[in-house]
Amino acid sequence: MRAFSRLGLGLLFVSIALADRFDDLVLRAAAARQAGDSAAALALYREAVGIRPSWSEGWWYLGMISYDSDQYSDCRAAFSQFIKLESKSAPAWSFVGLCDFEVGAYHDALADFERADATGGAVPPEVEPVVRYHRALLLNASARFEEATRALKPLAAGSPSPALLTALGVNALRLPLLPQALPETQRSAVTAAGAIAAAWISGDSAAAEAGFRDLLRTYDTAPGAHYFYATYLLQSHPPAEVIPELRRELAVNPRNPDAHALLALMLQQTGAIEEALPHARQAAEARPGAPLTEYAYGVLLTDSGDVRDAIRHLEIAGRLEPNKVENHAALAKAYSKAGRYEDARRERAAAISLARGPDAH
Repeated sequence: MRAFSRLGLGLLFVSIALADRFDDLVLRAAAARQAGDSAAALALYREAVGIRPSWSEGWWYLGMISYDSDQYSDCRAAFSQFIKLESKSAPAWSFVGLCDFEVGAYHDALADFERADATGGAVPPEVEPVVRYHRALLLNASARFEEATRALKPLAAGSPSPALLTALGVNALRLPLLPQALPETQRSAVTAAGAIAAAWISGDSAAAEAGFRDLLRTYDTAPGAHYFYATYLLQSHPPAEVIPELRRELAVNPRNPDAHALLALMLQQTGAIEEALPHARQAAEARPGAPLTEYAYGVLLTDSGDVRDAIRHLEIAGRLEPNKVENHAALAKAYSKAGRYEDARRERAAAISLARGPDAH
């Protein structure tokens, strides 16, 4: 009994000593971090979390200091431990994504950013643009161009950096690659397209139109250039004026799925259903699971009478872009043709609600 008591007392003393040691490490680590001594801070935080692995704040600072020191593997390891303790942390998932991007684990990085979004939490304002930019690069490389456009738009205000102009240009020309994989022969065209996109986003139509004139004169055979111009014309010109640009794009770049999809929609609006359907089919087969290609094929299948298959494609487009009026309107039409009147009413109501906007009463 006395031996057990001595053992228990010894463990108590060890526990007290470790607690005192932990408290001392916390104070010294914070002091080193505030003094800018990264090496000392890292060593102290590592020792502290070794004593108390449940100390999430220590893992956080280990991750942050490692990230600021370009030690991305260590950063990822620290934030992974933090996430085990606080799995709903959007900032932690975002930093894991940034680290995965830096070490070339691009598929994992995009998944990390999506997990950050799924938490519903906010990322610190000073970090949010960095995360947004890197996520947009990965969305571009994954050919998820519509999502990448939405991610890039808030970054384009003011004077975009060269890196941002490249990202905007890759997105505008629909090039499914990362900037570092961009061939040197395409860089000048991409930069020019990025400058046009920035002007368009900022509302400077004169600069955008002048940029398009230069782009099409200098880079007439650049993949994506005519498609990009077609999307610009689409906002204020009838389909008959958009169609020639899309045909020029496909003459240069016959495998461009977005050009096929948009051409199909423009031809459909002019009543040329039989000509439009093969373009829509080619787009959906080349880029399945993309909002534009799924929507275009669904619309053309509806008009051609294949309503069952049309609904399948339109439902995919609707899941990908649930806040787009056109998706709900197209589904309403397809459901109605299929005799699914309750579903059609639901989609029609959703389209009307979205068209009225969030402030409508």
